[in-house]
Amino acid sequence: MKNPQNTTPIHYIFWEIGIGGIELGVNHFVNKYARQRKLYVYGLRAKENNLYDESKVKVGLGGLKKGNPYVNYFKYCRVHHKDNFHLLSAGPVILLLTLLAGVRRPIYHIHGTIYWKSKSQKIYLKAAWLLSWMLSGILGKITFIGNSRHSSGIFNKKVLPVHPELIYNGFEVSTFLEKKHLRTKLKRIVYIGRLNRGKNVHLVIQLFESIAKDYPEVELHLAGNGPLRSELEAQAQKSPYGDRIFFHGFIRDVASFYASADLFIFLSAYESFGNVLAEALLTGLPILTSNIPVFEEIHGGKKDFLLGDPNDYPTLEKNLAKAIRQFPELAQQAYSSSEYIREKFNIQKHLIEIERIYEKY
Repeated sequence: MKNPQNTTPIHYIFWEIGIGGIELGVNHFVNKYARQRKLYVYGLRAKENNLYDESKVKVGLGGLKKGNPYVNYFKYCRVHHKDNFHLLSAGPVILLLTLLAGVRRPIYHIHGTIYWKSKSQKIYLKAAWLLSWMLSGILGKITFIGNSRHSSGIFNKKVLPVHPELIYNGFEVSTFLEKKHLRTKLKRIVYIGRLNRGKNVHLVIQLFESIAKDYPEVELHLAGNGPLRSELEAQAQKSPYGDRIFFHGFIRDVASFYASADLFIFLSAYESFGNVLAEALLTGLPILTSNIPVFEEIHGGKKDFLLGDPNDYPTLEKNLAKAIRQFPELAQQAYSSSEYIREKFNIQKHLIEIERIYEKY
């Protein structure tokens, strides 16, 4: 680091410690900073750690502590209030507690676009946001980081009139570039991600059915777990093409899964970024997505990668048919995009930008 005297410990804060993009990303921070600072990970409701090397980072499992998790977190902050806190998966109540406990310069990292799910939630959560913002001028300064222009814009419009610093998510790009190749024939359509509502995986199955008769060699492979898995499996079993639909569950070797595929369909209704799309494009895998603005940030505005609005199924079906007819051109676009992705989302670039934030403390 530029300032060798800056060794203030850093605490990474989550609700849970699960296998997700944000949580896995902290391992890059650990590998980068463990020799320079003491590092901590604290999961407010976490009960186990299967992600982090505890010889490098101390892990706090709030879910194993007796009592209220909010009270326990407040006490944790009080003990470490002179340290730096990087909130990666937490809401305004946690941010407010962090400030009230005496942490002077917390970093709040925006990784979402949904901030409340009901009017009652909006009232108390918006109040917590506003109170945190007002208190930050008295108790300390909050640094907001957005992982895309899209997520930053929504935060500014819906939550607080601030302009978060833009730091895109980073990847170990070499892992995916090693699998890069030009697709020449469509045989294997894939989806990878959580099987949750909002991901619209049921539409991916429907779209596969719409082309399955005309393309008898094409299969659909779905990777990931989630609360909708049994429902989606039942949908696939009822399909006349169910024998060509496969569920893989959680995939550890994601790069090889991308490499085995010829087309990736991702129809999420909301995303703050979309790690899987950047990873896929690094391998040269063609993608077709919903019309969320952040996806255009990832693939550089290539309109041929957009299927459209998930609420407009006829347009999705029409655009899929067109994309398949023009598959060689689509595949070439994806193959050519990997260099753009490598430059924009390289983990080393991400770490340099995060380090710039840390150097202020």
